[in-house]
Amino acid sequence: MRIAFFGTPPPAVKYLGALADAGHDVVAVVTQPDRPAGRGRELRPSAVKRAAEELGLRVMAPESAAAAEFIEALGALAPELGVVVAYGQILRPALLELPPLGFVNVHYSLLPELRGAAPVYGALLKGLERTGVTVQFMAEELDAGDIILQREVEIAEDDNRGTLTERLTAVGTELLLEAVDLIGAGSAHRVPQDPSRASYMGRVSPDDCRICWERDAEQIRNGVRACTPWPGAWCRLGDTRVKVQELKRVQIPLTQEGTPGEIVELSSNAGLVVMAGQGAVEICRLQPAGKRPMSGEEFLRGARLQVGDRFD
Repeated sequence: MRIAFFGTPPPAVKYLGALADAGHDVVAVVTQPDRPAGRGRELRPSAVKRAAEELGLRVMAPESAAAAEFIEALGALAPELGVVVAYGQILRPALLELPPLGFVNVHYSLLPELRGAAPVYGALLKGLERTGVTVQFMAEELDAGDIILQREVEIAEDDNRGTLTERLTAVGTELLLEAVDLIGAGSAHRVPQDPSRASYMGRVSPDDCRICWERDAEQIRNGVRACTPWPGAWCRLGDTRVKVQELKRVQIPLTQEGTPGEIVELSSNAGLVVMAGQGAVEICRLQPAGKRPMSGEEFLRGARLQVGDRFD
């Protein structure tokens, strides 16, 4: 099948490779333009652009996918189907209607739950026990198109945003290839979504990942999982910004006193224990600004801390 592939971040690379390996003719790879990155703010290509160039595929990187000249240029390549995996722009009707078989999108939730830009973050933040992958026909309304295939994925107790995304990608590549085959054979089912069950999770900013110590211990743990490894859960210890990469709930005596964010125990056995709004957590792994990631125990060996110091 002649496919136009739209994608940008690293997880989308596996989908591009899977389509090419399956023998589909990827006539164009559409991705975001090169963006400034790193301390030097040098222009860097997206992960998908780098992969497409290695595969010898045509790359298109319009500032706007709604631009008439881009749609005309893509139309000249005569794609039969469009495939979207985390592209990063809203596709308008003029583009969605271009391929005769339409566009399909891979989304990391069991739609209509968790529509929007950050479904993996949302599943972890909410403490869900399961999520999944949906392949859907695209519609003008965000993530509201008819469902072709879905597959459920259990969320492990120790999953974070990175590990869960990796497992969803492994499932999603198989599901996409299956869906494309069904579309090519003219046997893809279309299951309308129930809009009354829809929920949304928009883009995540670093401010969304600041730890609120007034929440209970489980909510704090879920927030850290949802923000690791990106954008990174963080807080402040004095004047130092600290990324918290892993923590766990711990039992403390009912008589233990302390306010949210206060360090209530420092020991080789319990590590760095911090009070939450309800309960307490042990910080297992963290990264102070300008330093490498380290275990809580390693951090304690170099930090001058005492019981009563506070994270904010």
